[in-house]
Amino acid sequence: MNQNQDFKMQLLKQFGIYDQPKTIDFCREAYKFIMESDASATTPETLVSSETIAVDLGPPSGTLWADRNIGAKSPEDFGLYFSWGNIEGHAMGSGYDFDDYNETKGHELNGDIDIEHDAARSNMGEPWQMPTKEQFQELVDNCTRELCCENGHMGSRFTSKINGKSVFFPAAGLGYGTSILNVGSSGSCWSSSWYSADIAYYLYFSSSS
Repeated sequence: MNQNQDFKMQLLKQFGIYDQPKTIDFCREAYKFIMESDASATTPETLVSSETIAVDLGPPSGTLWADRNIGAKSPEDFGLYFSWGNIEGHAMGSGYDFDDYNETKGHELNGDIDIEHDAARSNMGEPWQMPTKEQFQELVDNCTRELCCENGHMGSRFTSKINGKSVFFPAAGLGYGTSILNVGSSGSCWSSSWYSADIAYYLYFSSSS
């Protein structure tokens, strides 16, 4: 057994609890992953990918949702913070001043975000793009929502009423001046849809709403 197979066996022993149905499925897929030489063997979904995954919640439009924020290393990671219409993201603690918005390219927009100003497309590549107001509304209409904690991070999990799959939105707060406010209690996610010169549509969630 080579080193790679030995590591996989350790994962199998760690997660393969015989009396839990979910881990039975894991064992079945892990066995194929370990023993089969076919490159198409399924990777057990219990293993967390370092790459962004497209999640199909089954909405009428066929929209696929990213399993994490832009710049996030995992679904519960906050990722980067953006001012609307700008493709440059800023990490928490970077000291960036969001009050400088009037000096950014995003401020020049007077309509919906185009590809040039799309933070998702610029940072994640094609075919990723920021969601529209209508796509956010579809998410809300077709999912149940629950406040939960993922690996120490509070947030909202949206679970599809159609197929039971879900996406987690961490309560990353929002950028205001040089500070990040309301971390752990709320989250604000930009849409690509313009509302006025002062604000765009966004998805807001908190511990109570």
